[in-house]
Amino acid sequence: MALMRKKHLSFGVIISLLFVFLLPFSLSFKNRTALLSALTNVISYDNFADLNVTTKVPILMYHYIRDVDKNFDPMGWRLSTSPYFFEEQMKYLKENGYTTINLKDLEDGKVPEKAIVLTFDDGLEDFYTTAFPILQKYGFTASNTVITNMVGRNGHMTIEQLRACARAGIELISHSKSHFSMSSLGKEKLESEVYDAADFLRNNLRIEPFGFVYPSGKYNKLVIKTLRESGYKIALTTNEGEADLSDDDWLILPRIRVDNRNGILGFKKKLEELL
Repeated sequence: MALMRKKHLSFGVIISLLFVFLLPFSLSFKNRTALLSALTNVISYDNFADLNVTTKVPILMYHYIRDVDKNFDPMGWRLSTSPYFFEEQMKYLKENGYTTINLKDLEDGKVPEKAIVLTFDDGLEDFYTTAFPILQKYGFTASNTVITNMVGRNGHMTIEQLRACARAGIELISHSKSHFSMSSLGKEKLESEVYDAADFLRNNLRIEPFGFVYPSGKYNKLVIKTLRESGYKIALTTNEGEADLSDDDWLILPRIRVDNRNGILGFKKKLEELL
């Protein structure tokens, strides 16, 4: 069933949005969001309670798209999906009428029948060299999660590759600055991981931070509170399951892990169980 949402913008919300838009671009993400919070408490995560959401959406979680020797690197094999399996999975989605959407589409209410979100963690280079061409072949989009301190480093996408992805409609979202376990961080370090990553996305990719993925799936009440105060609308975990947009907290949405252990038969079975 398609997602429907009601949009209600009060006069105060409109004024606040205009004010933030006109703020000097040089202001940091933290300062801008703090100022907005001082102006109004209307724009917040809690506003999602006003959404009339009537659908569940599977959010798939990929890491590497590469060939790995299971015996030589068993951990790497479990974090990977072979290019062959990946293309077979995309072919299955296409032939069975699935439509890929981005996280921003959820908040905007753009959720068609058989919608599915494809997420790729860590901003890995093989996304650009291997997964990206396959996605384009089938007319699919995806959301890639960027560890901002790792951009341009060995095995990760360069800023030019990220920009090329963004131009092609790939959604880029934050995976923190350094990929630390955020539930173990103090307030100051936690804010640095959240706000500095947001500033990087804005300053280097002209992306207004919207989505976040918890490194290693670790979070606690302080982490969620920090994300909410920073303006993030959606955050993804490694908790297994289909996202229920009417009941789930949008800052702890579950995902469905996909890797070599699924192959194509396991992949089909996971999706068929959701129907």
